[in-house]
Order: sequence, then C-alpha cells, then structure tokens
Amino acid sequence: MKRRSLWWASGGVIVAVALGTALAIVHKPPAPTPVFKTPVTTQVNDPVDPGTSLGGTPAPNFTLTEQYGKKFSLSQFRGKVVVLAFVDSQCTTICPLTTESMMHAVQLLGPEAAAHVQLLGINANPIAIAPKYVKEYSVAHGMMNSWHFGTASLPQLKAIWAKYHISDQIVNGNIDHTPALYIIDAQGREQELFLTASQYAALSPESDVLAKQIARFLPSGVKVNKIGSTTYQPSTVGPDTPVQLPKVTPSGVQGTVTVGPGKPQLTAFFASWVPNVQQDLTALSAYAAAKGSPSVVGIDVATTEPSNTAVEKTLRGAPSLTFPVGIDQTGELSDGYNVSDLMWLTLTDGKGHIIWSHDGWLPVNSLRADVTQALAAHHVQ
Repeated sequence: MKRRSLWWASGGVIVAVALGTALAIVHKPPAPTPVFKTPVTTQVNDPVDPGTSLGGTPAPNFTLTEQYGKKFSLSQFRGKVVVLAFVDSQCTTICPLTTESMMHAVQLLGPEAAAHVQLLGINANPIAIAPKYVKEYSVAHGMMNSWHFGTASLPQLKAIWAKYHISDQIVNGNIDHTPALYIIDAQGREQELFLTASQYAALSPESDVLAKQIARFLPSGVKVNKIGSTTYQPSTVGPDTPVQLPKVTPSGVQGTVTVGPGKPQLTAFFASWVPNVQQDLTALSAYAAAKGSPSVVGIDVATTEPSNTAVEKTLRGAPSLTFPVGIDQTGELSDGYNVSDLMWLTLTDGKGHIIWSHDGWLPVNSLRADVTQALAAHHVQ
C-alpha cells in the first residue's frame, strides 16, 4: 500500500484521509455496520484509536491459505482471543505499523497470557494474492511463526472484506484499504475494532491500548503482566532541530549521528524489510561519495522493525557505506520529517527547511539531477 490511508465509516459512507487530502467514497456495507470512529481527537493531537465496541457480534468465519501453504479457518481458534488484521501483502506504509502493534501488544501481555491469544492476518492486496506474497511479508517482518497470514482468490477475498466492512480499492495505482484490526473473543464474537494510526511515534501507546483491550477478554485467572500507559507525544523535532540518534553499524550500535540544520543534508529513511534495501543503500553510498553531493544520512525507522538487530543484518549486506546510519527509536523524527512511506528521501537546505522529498528510491542519475535542481532553485550552496 503506497498511500498512507485512514478510513472510517459514518452513516454508511466511507471517508478516506490520505496525506491530508479528503477523498469521499460512497459505500454502504451490509448490516450490521460497525461505526468506524476517528481517533481520540485528531491526527495532529492524538491519533491513537481507543477502540470501538462491536458488542459481541458473531465474527464471520473464513477459510484461507497461510504463509506455509496450509489451510486455516477462524473457527479453529475458538477458545483463544483472536487479533485479526487486514494487511496488504506488499505494504510499505501503514501495514508494518499494524503488524508491529499486534506483536508488541502480545509481548506486553506476558507469556502466560500470550498463550491464549492468536494473531491472524487477511490479505488486503487485490493484486498480490498468491501464497508466496503472504509468505514474503511474514518473512520480511519476522512473523513466519507468529501468526497465520491468509490469502485466497480475489472473489473469496472480496467476500471476506465485505463481511468485515473493509473497503479496498486501487486509486491512481495505489492500494487503499481500511487499516482495521479486530479483537474476537474466545467464543468467536467481535468485541473491539481498531484503526491503525499512520504516525510512527504512535506505535508504543497504540500497543498499550491494544494489549489492555485484549486482556479484557482473556480467561479469568490468567496471569497478565502490568501494562503501562504510554502517552502519544506529537513530534517536536524536525529539520530545524539538531537531533542526535544512536549510530548503528554492521556490528552494533556505536556512537551517535547528528541530524538537523547546519548544512544541506539528504536523509534516507528506510527499514530492513524495504524491498531491495541493501542494493539501494549501496547505490546511495556511491552517490554520497561523489564530489558535489550534500551530506547524506540514513535513518532506520525502528518502530517498523521486526527486531533490534534487523538493521545490523541489513548493513552487513551493504558493507563500507560512505554515510552514517542512525536509529529513530521512537518514530518521532520520522514524523517530524513528514515521512509517509519507506524508503523516503528528504533534502534540507541547512536552515531547517525541507526543499525536496521523494517517495521511494531513485536511480543515482535521477537522484543527482533532482537534488542539484532543488539546491539551485533554493539558492543553496
């Protein structure tokens, strides 16, 4: 999913907010229709969805093929609390945040409680529907043994999307779908609905809320870890603020990396699971070493990573980089730079202004031409 989307239903109408642009689409799902609420206040203040009660409606059953090529059904997990997410099998935007919040929430519960929880995913990509795609996503995000990520023929997927009131469509070549996450109790009833926030820094408080809601439906007597209440903090850092981040190398974290004003800087935001990331980092290294290139910094967006060591492994596959790589551990810097996809390239003028951004990687010749043009247009030396 190349566009970061937030959908909700109100009065039978689905509304999408994508990068600040409202897109209204008439959609009347079959009854009963859950009310998809907006987050607590606004995306600017607090994007964390507290959850919408669904009142115990029976969850529609389905049978899908998962990442190992085996069939599974929702009904076979009766007796466990199911956390069900709709995930684009090739997503590089909001879906990794959805799956990371699921994983983190279960970890917060503790091992005894986690044994009573089952994570499930349903493919929300109408094109990449073969089992190999759900396997590739599961491998990339370290979830092969942590969930069942199911797919099926497009007519079968569409039928399931409709039963769960999921809007899914291709808009200008991009996949937009409802980033929905359901809690289904041990009796197979829909209890809570969540919509994933698009902010990277929302992951921790979102996981706290999700873990607490899951705990409500666990059997009495099951030991649950004490779960804190992380408060979402809107980003207060950006290109105009000097920031020191932990510096990561192929052998671990060593020292710090400074990002911010002072000189023109090209910042590449990425994660270990981004397709072709090692190849692109190697190409960026050649660009950074070329005469006339601005300062280059890589930023690993850790809130989307399957593990703390994932980026180290990635860097081992792209040795001898000519630029430093920092870790954005909270996602706050990424939000402050208006990152909305990975990879994401941003050029700043040294005075705290973003003068050029690009979604995805560019061939080196195109990158050089665009950066040179942007610097010249803003009279940056």
